[in-house]
Amino acid sequence: MGTVAVASTLVHMIERCSCMRDLKLLHAHAFRKCLHQHTVVLGKLFRFAAVSPFGDLPYAHRMFDHMPHPTTFFYNTLIRAHSYSTTPSLSSIFFNHMMQNDLAPDQFSFTFLLKSRSRTITPSTHHNDIHGAVLKFGFCRHLHVQNSLIHLYASWGVTLLARKVFEDVLHLGLKVDVVSWSGLLVAHVRAGELDAARRVFDEMPQRDVVSWTVMLSGYSQAKRPREALELFGEMRRAGVWPDEVTMVSVVSACASLGDVETGGMIHRFVEENGFGWMVALCNALIDMYGKCGCLEQAWRVFHGMRRWSLVTWNTMMTVCANHGNVDDAFRLFEWMVGSGVVPDSVTLLALLVAYAHKGLVDEGIRLFESMENDYGVKPRIEHYGAMVDMLGRSGRLQEAYDLLTNIPIPSNDIIWGALLGACRIHGDVEMGERVIKKLLELKPDEGGYYILLRDIYIAAGRTVKANEMRQAMLDSGARKNPGCSWVEA
Repeated sequence: MGTVAVASTLVHMIERCSCMRDLKLLHAHAFRKCLHQHTVVLGKLFRFAAVSPFGDLPYAHRMFDHMPHPTTFFYNTLIRAHSYSTTPSLSSIFFNHMMQNDLAPDQFSFTFLLKSRSRTITPSTHHNDIHGAVLKFGFCRHLHVQNSLIHLYASWGVTLLARKVFEDVLHLGLKVDVVSWSGLLVAHVRAGELDAARRVFDEMPQRDVVSWTVMLSGYSQAKRPREALELFGEMRRAGVWPDEVTMVSVVSACASLGDVETGGMIHRFVEENGFGWMVALCNALIDMYGKCGCLEQAWRVFHGMRRWSLVTWNTMMTVCANHGNVDDAFRLFEWMVGSGVVPDSVTLLALLVAYAHKGLVDEGIRLFESMENDYGVKPRIEHYGAMVDMLGRSGRLQEAYDLLTNIPIPSNDIIWGALLGACRIHGDVEMGERVIKKLLELKPDEGGYYILLRDIYIAAGRTVKANEMRQAMLDSGARKNPGCSWVEA
């Protein structure tokens, strides 16, 4: 068989390859036939190793290191591979290396590089360098490159720059597409400008499932669940088929509203239309049923799943803990660890909540103190909040106060407010006075804290101090929360 025929056969076999073991065998055969530097054969081998889901990026690096003169194609392949990997910053390194070797980038170089930049660079860093390079090399007339620029700025929520690129495309006489519009939509959503995003959405001449989902997810995440559900209805009437991300946002909207009736209808839609196998969607359903107080349905979803992720375990444990079903939460934890799943910060938070509900304070303290050593998890503000709740419930206010005064991370008014609430429950005037001093440092204009301390004074029979607190609030100009009143029932 001639060299051309062997090369053609190798290319055909590489294209049908499905694992690295077979690829390495084909690579070895290419060496034996002196075809390891054949442009097409090497390109196919390299592309599989670098970007295939079944590839091996370190192996691709070793191949690259043995290339005497890699072309733009090989650099682009590595830039692309890293743009989707856990090391996206390496895309910029290979782009710069390519430029240093006097290889001119093409439109694919910039498309892949911009993708990696959206995952590594923040608006506070220099962002004009890549935009300037696009203009310098004359790729401003390539719509794919311009769309990548729009999505780069969109990923940061920098609406002015995203819109500028969008308008530049129009001024150049290029026809913007649904990807261009979606980038502009994402920019406003990321910036929290939901009304501006909706105006963009309404102006779009064409909408795909991504466009609908971006807008719907924006409403859901911004705690505007009714608008999310209304938009989902419009989406279905428009004949656009939802995807997993769409459905997760819809279920989350039901959870925010506590609307179990609509949530149940969405659950039936999920089951009837083949979405039931999707782990993330099932996790959202468990969370929704838990927030609606329907534990039986949450368990039914959990047990009906074909596989469970860490999020599944955490969600079910959190549902049990929040509803006081602490024995179930503990059993789930033992089951999870026994299945070889490593706990994370959310798992441990659920356990701390369970300990608080069970009144197992000493056990909760031991878990909190061993989090980093036993599980490699540093306590975050939520864990400190759970500890304050646990200690506060049991009346161990001094320990809670000591914990917060020695906290190694920034505290906030919410966690100190929880301690003040515990002071009210236990009628601890002295501790309440100490806590409110800290609260007024953190949030001096919050009137609700004055009212809580006043209630503590009234419960202790110290009406003079209660009236002083009322006057202190009026003098400071602090706001009362809706529903708070100085009038006693």
